[in-house]
Amino acid sequence: MKTHADTSKRPPLPLSRRKFLQVSGASALALPLGGHNVLGANNRVRVAVFGCGGRAATLASQFSKAADSVVAVLCDPDTAQMDALVAKLQKKEVDLSKADREKDYRKVLERDDIDAVVICSPNYWHTLQAIQAMEAGKDVYVEKPVSHNIWEGQQLIAAKKKYGRIIAAGFQNRSDPGPREGIQYVQDGNLGKILSVHAVCMRNRQSIGKQAAALKPPATIDYDLWLGPCQDTPMFRPQFHYDWHWVFNTGNGDVGNQAPHEIDMACWVLGDSPLPTEFHSFGGRFGWDDAGDTPNMMANWYKQAGIPCIIEVNDMWLAPERNTSPVRNGIRVGIIVKCEGGELRGGRNGMYVVGEDGKTKLQKFPGNGGIDHQENFLEAVRAHNGDNLRSKIEAAERSSAVAHLANISYLSGGEAGRKAVDAAIGDNEMLQTIVEEQATQLKDWGIESPGYTLGKKLSIDPATATVQTPGADPRLIKRDYRAPFTVPELA
Repeated sequence: MKTHADTSKRPPLPLSRRKFLQVSGASALALPLGGHNVLGANNRVRVAVFGCGGRAATLASQFSKAADSVVAVLCDPDTAQMDALVAKLQKKEVDLSKADREKDYRKVLERDDIDAVVICSPNYWHTLQAIQAMEAGKDVYVEKPVSHNIWEGQQLIAAKKKYGRIIAAGFQNRSDPGPREGIQYVQDGNLGKILSVHAVCMRNRQSIGKQAAALKPPATIDYDLWLGPCQDTPMFRPQFHYDWHWVFNTGNGDVGNQAPHEIDMACWVLGDSPLPTEFHSFGGRFGWDDAGDTPNMMANWYKQAGIPCIIEVNDMWLAPERNTSPVRNGIRVGIIVKCEGGELRGGRNGMYVVGEDGKTKLQKFPGNGGIDHQENFLEAVRAHNGDNLRSKIEAAERSSAVAHLANISYLSGGEAGRKAVDAAIGDNEMLQTIVEEQATQLKDWGIESPGYTLGKKLSIDPATATVQTPGADPRLIKRDYRAPFTVPELA
């Protein structure tokens, strides 16, 4: 595929008054550890938003409405994305028309008048942009997952230590009073011992389609700069933006899109304990025959802090003609924490407790979606202190890594029939239920004998966050980076 302007060959960016940013991440004039920008008048935080797609609408609005905060720059390789964002927010009475617009994030990082960057660009950009922003003396708010692969997360943690910046993650459930109070209720022992944790991600998604001819990037985009670290492979989907989520070169599927929120709550209720030592999966991309290669059905099982855990992803409608996703114990997106004395269920916008009968509601914890999550980050920036961040990068990196383990296991596996899947899950009653329900669902799609991918059993060293299984697929352990957009090795 031919690219537009080749930014990899552009001349080096000019020196600013305080720093020169190299794409490699090895700055000759990096700020000293713990150095901070001087905030603007009245302690105002000047923010740049990287990536102007769907998530940017919420984040740009929230950061612009927050006290003593201003969105000073919008940055996206596609000018149409920036234009559309401004127009969309204008309808919601959020005026970003005075914000500067810039295609190249590296130019933004050179500016001395930007205090913090908000990264809501595609997943594969998160780590590199976050590291380079910290190197350039900026504080960082980065969306989930905080990395595109498990190795990147380790470099992100090392960058925080090296550059001494504030960095928070977009796991806003950590600021929602529903999960905060519900999880604390369980951790205080009100339901007795935790027996299992089930993260549920069931969304009403559709096929992304497929076309014979390779998709051409929009005329408004700097394709080379959009592609960044990824390999330049032909795309055969009809829609350019957003559907990158469903291709492993650029995305992580729904286990790395929506499910990180639920995985994060699962890790949270277990005390943000170290990574599991083993990991299993099965799944597949069924029914759609499209240009995506990430699974639309997936189940993963492992133990964390000694507690059995399951991550269940199901993006298919119950039947082709029914725009309805499955449901698990009344939950479509959230977690189910089974304890000796009942269950905690729910997630963003509220949780509740049911008794041992699984029906009687004993306690409710209303939520608000984590509306002050961004303000929590801004308070840390103003104080130059991240101790009170609710979504610290260390926990966020671990939650993101669990999602990556799911995909590593899946990509490392091979085709298998129902008998092989049954043998792998053994006597696990919930996994047996998932397989049975999936079989019924797939039958409604005309799939009588689904060919699953049975993931490879992974062995993990939690201390180093490394996968030790021979033959594990390397794509989501550490990718081959496209120069010059290479994540620096700092750990």
